[in-house]
Amino acid sequence: MRPISRFGVLLLSVFVTCLSLVSQTSRPKEEKPVFENEFVKAFQVTLKKGEKLPPHESGDRLIYSLSAYSLKYIWADRSTIEKRTAGDLHFHPSGVHAEENAGPATVSFLIVERTATPLPAVEISGEDMAKMSPYNTKVLFDRAMAKVFEVTLPPRDAVAMHLGLPRLVYGLTAYDLKIKTPDGKEARAGGKKGSFRWEGASIHSVGNSTNATAKVVVFSFKK
Repeated sequence: MRPISRFGVLLLSVFVTCLSLVSQTSRPKEEKPVFENEFVKAFQVTLKKGEKLPPHESGDRLIYSLSAYSLKYIWADRSTIEKRTAGDLHFHPSGVHAEENAGPATVSFLIVERTATPLPAVEISGEDMAKMSPYNTKVLFDRAMAKVFEVTLPPRDAVAMHLGLPRLVYGLTAYDLKIKTPDGKEARAGGKKGSFRWEGASIHSVGNSTNATAKVVVFSFKK
């Protein structure tokens, strides 16, 4: 058998390095795309007990817990175990990392990331929904990137007129809502449980005229 030349060794080394980089930058198959437009991407992850995600790179991201879980995050210089309850919302910075389900049950969560496309300029102003209707709107997260709300509307309840920034709406239940703008125009906005909908900035109120409670999470982006 002929020995491998120096060029062959170099070529093999480059191939292995490229393969390693691809494995760290490619989305793992467990991160299933559930929504994408020019401004945001959303993924749903489900991991069985002991299941792992290989090292991969992600951008700055919001993570919404669909179930309670204990998840081990493994970075180049450290590892941490985070325990979350269903309905938690937290932020993770960009970087290469791996994940492992460190709990006894299957876990499920959403990942929401901004793309590099700038959001349209917002030319209107006003108070947000939590300030206008604090009794049915809960703030889950508020930082420079985004403010995230959980809205629960019983039958014939409403969120008062407010400013909605560019936003991604996720249905925790099925919903059929009435949207009203300051000029008196009305429109319907609805979706199934687990659905996503993107909306641009606007001043509006949101009413539930059905006989079922509607519950949504609103990812409202500041930049």
